[in-house]
Amino acid sequence: MRGFKINKIDRRGEISTPIITILVTVAALAVTGMAITWMASTGSAASMQGALIIIGTPVVQNDTLYMTLKNIGTADANLVSCTLNFTISSNFIPSTIKAGESVALQVKFSQSFAHGQTIKGSLSTNQGTLQFSAFSQ
Repeated sequence: MRGFKINKIDRRGEISTPIITILVTVAALAVTGMAITWMASTGSAASMQGALIIIGTPVVQNDTLYMTLKNIGTADANLVSCTLNFTISSNFIPSTIKAGESVALQVKFSQSFAHGQTIKGSLSTNQGTLQFSAFSQ
């Protein structure tokens, strides 16, 4: 076998196909795990909100608004201010309605409202603004 030479292939710098497959799989699983964690945390934060509903009909007698609110959400709702016909209550005391709780509100205003009319109102909370109509008696 003189003159016949076998060339050896130098494989020191190459990465084998199974190792590449394992590295790509691990990277894909890591990215998927991070995406699932982000979606779960965002979803749970979004579902923890207070949701207020008005029970019955809000009524205004002279200068006082009477209404009952219920928090049907899963987080506490903080009441910030109340407005009737663009008049903000000057003595509104911020309060909190716990999840699942009902509260009867009595809000005084600096003016009296005419009898027999429907008055537009809004209640500002940390969860948004609740618009309503109240009947003046």
